[in-house]
Amino acid sequence: MKDRILNVLMLAAVAAALILTFLKGAPDTATSLPMASVAQPASTISPHPAEVYRARRKETRAMEQSLLTTLIDSEHTAPETKAMAEQQLIEITSNDETELAVEGALAAQGYTDALCVSRDGSMTVFLPTEIDAEKAAYFLEMAQDASGLAAENIRLTGY
Repeated sequence: MKDRILNVLMLAAVAAALILTFLKGAPDTATSLPMASVAQPASTISPHPAEVYRARRKETRAMEQSLLTTLIDSEHTAPETKAMAEQQLIEITSNDETELAVEGALAAQGYTDALCVSRDGSMTVFLPTEIDAEKAAYFLEMAQDASGLAAENIRLTGY
């Protein structure tokens, strides 16, 4: 049954990606023509990969939560499927809160481009720069406090 839920979620994610791609397709010709009186400089600044990842993570999680909520609220969903969907929704929310807490704490230390990925009882913290052993121990302890995970389930790495 869990495989069915995961398959439905995967299909929904693919469908949503296709729909978004279709909607973002060719720009409307009326809005794509440059205005003669307004010169707009070309944007050469691209977002940092950490920001791109955070935006995708937020979008994906919102879609997952919406699908799970739909399953839970449906009167046609079997009780065991509802229970699994509720558990998955709790896990997604918990992972999200943990990641935000760790990323917030790292941002407070000046690591605004750090990322945290929490899944299945483990966590990886991606840091944009090398750190010394003292900072690594501090960040590991901070991640343990935020997640409740044991040190052996947390990995610090660069990207």
